[in-house]
Amino acid sequence: MKIFFSGVGGIGMSALAQIAALNGHEVVGSDIKPSYITEKLQQMGIQIFFKQEEKNITEDIDLFVYSSAIDKENPEYKKANLLNIKSLHRSQYLDQILLEKELIAITGSSGKTTTTTLTGLALNQMGVKSNLITGGWIKELNSNVIWNDSNMVVIEADESDGSLLNYHPNIALITDLAVDVNLNSGEFKNVPLQDLKSKLKEIYKKFVERIIDKKGRIIISNDEELFNFIKNNGFIVNVVFGEKTYVDYGVPFIYFDNLIQYEKDGFPFVEFTLGLRLKNDDLYLGNANLKSIGRYNAFNFVGACSTLFSLTENIDHLKKLCSISPQLSFTKRRFEILFNDIVNGNRLVIVDDYAHNPKKISFLIENVNFVYKDYQRIAIFQPHRYTRTMMFWDKLKNSFFNLDYLIILPIYSAGEKPIENINSENLTEMIKKQNTRIKQILYIDDFDRVISFLRNVVGNKDSIVIFIGAGNITNLANNFASSFYNFVKKF
Repeated sequence: MKIFFSGVGGIGMSALAQIAALNGHEVVGSDIKPSYITEKLQQMGIQIFFKQEEKNITEDIDLFVYSSAIDKENPEYKKANLLNIKSLHRSQYLDQILLEKELIAITGSSGKTTTTTLTGLALNQMGVKSNLITGGWIKELNSNVIWNDSNMVVIEADESDGSLLNYHPNIALITDLAVDVNLNSGEFKNVPLQDLKSKLKEIYKKFVERIIDKKGRIIISNDEELFNFIKNNGFIVNVVFGEKTYVDYGVPFIYFDNLIQYEKDGFPFVEFTLGLRLKNDDLYLGNANLKSIGRYNAFNFVGACSTLFSLTENIDHLKKLCSISPQLSFTKRRFEILFNDIVNGNRLVIVDDYAHNPKKISFLIENVNFVYKDYQRIAIFQPHRYTRTMMFWDKLKNSFFNLDYLIILPIYSAGEKPIENINSENLTEMIKKQNTRIKQILYIDDFDRVISFLRNVVGNKDSIVIFIGAGNITNLANNFASSFYNFVKKF
């Protein structure tokens, strides 16, 4: 079968293209620009067009798969319809791949990518062979996919566009009920902002009911809002996870406790103890040590542990997972350290992070301020989408605090049309009016000018520079880091 993937460079689409190729199909695709993802696909023999136009779609194509970024006016989409080529949204195609599989779906607006990745890696490390499709690029694998002959698949199920309802999982893990949705998607288009939470809960209710009807298992965090939602709907969960509390959840509770964070030679570390509560007994399972930052990554780790325990009920697996925790991989753009070295006698750390909503940004900044408290701290933020910026407008003003410098870039549109008064200039002025304890806040509309500014303020003391956002700010981060690699090589 010949399959065309429109928007193949996206993280979700690239996974599907890899699986199709590994399953023996002829794969072709398109995207608007090359990237490390398209480079990997080309290495696998996948032909990619870097201009989306009608002539890419030919009569010999059997199936046209498109991403959420492809609208009905896209020339490839229109040509596929004209030729009566069967067309599927990426989530529909994924559902077909998963039809005969035992499915573990991980969803929620916070931590689902990292939890999905850690779960898939942990299962395979423990000898529980499984496939993995995650929304982040795992550097050590140079992929976002593990695909083998196992009948089990761990996937990241997206609540932001409601496409999680396309799946029929045997096990589901929900991290939280926070709202961070795509207002252009079918489920949320034309939903008033004040009704988004209700709509999201409606989707989750359908999702959980589907799993219960299938006699599947539900895993949730001990997030208070989520726990009350489950309880109020009369749903029964199998495992709860999160930070240690003394609440009796009535089911196995896997938790972290005694958390400490520190920095060594520019790298962050998180250490904590892992515990399991069975009925009234608390069992100590070991010490975990993650080469990353943040209480939220301890949360993600115990989420992965809860899935493993739900599958195997093997306490020894959890103990072993603690012992190998320093070896676990994280994905690109999740506090990805692009550069860490001495420049002009002082340490410089450059980080690329995907945080793009107020909750994630606040957690990131809070942890950076703690771990790198003795460093000069500089954040560069690129808002993502006009609709998302509008949705979080009032909350964004309090997301940044205790920094030396904050630079705001123009909004990355992701193909959206501008919204009146929703722009980075106004956002910058709004943040300035808050008591954020930031020494200097600037709006800069050009990547080259950002690099020039940063070069003038780093090097005089230990500094950490964090590039924050889901758009093409990652290109700016990598360009800035590359310039210092070249500088260091000279010496």
